[in-house]
Amino acid sequence: MRHFTENHRDGRAGRRRLWQALAGALLAACLLAGTRVPGLHAQGKPAAESSLESPKGALTGNMLDLMRGIFFPAANTLFNVQTHDPALKQPDTSPNPKVFDWIQWGSNLYGGWDYVDYAAATLAESTPMLLTPGRTCANGKPVPVERADWIKYTKDMLEVARKSYTAAKARNQETVSDLTGDLSDACLACHRVFRDRRPPGVERGAQGEQALRCTAP
Repeated sequence: MRHFTENHRDGRAGRRRLWQALAGALLAACLLAGTRVPGLHAQGKPAAESSLESPKGALTGNMLDLMRGIFFPAANTLFNVQTHDPALKQPDTSPNPKVFDWIQWGSNLYGGWDYVDYAAATLAESTPMLLTPGRTCANGKPVPVERADWIKYTKDMLEVARKSYTAAKARNQETVSDLTGDLSDACLACHRVFRDRRPPGVERGAQGEQALRCTAP
């Protein structure tokens, strides 16, 4: 069995070299032909973009679903770095409690900086979904993905998410904390226009408070 394993490893190495050679030849042919190869730039170093494109097919929930399911928890993880040192949080290997907690479940699986990494990456990867055509807000009105201000707010969010990811990978609590100011600004700039406005006379929490969401002043 050991002899077979060694031969199998040699075979895999040979096939790997063959695939590397074929991949190199294919890439060279694409470049010579002027073909754009998606993802050619190094991970973490996005190529210059004249426009930000939304992922195709990412259209299931409405804007409220995205905000509460993705952006709110991920952003709060970054905000927590202001007052909590991620390096002090360690994975919890104690037995599971008898009472199941939907909020706490899974929160002790990884170290603190890991969670910050994942939160920043989640924000960066999810932000282009804000531009997916056909999505609606909770009030049923279409997300204004073609408006210049909406696109700008989306790009601002993406920029600060990427910077936060870089700072988190460097394990720099001060820089991540400083960037939460930009993160807050990116959130509030959009919320002031497209979320927080209410019809005249309608109080927060009252029926109809969401009527103006996703509409411009």
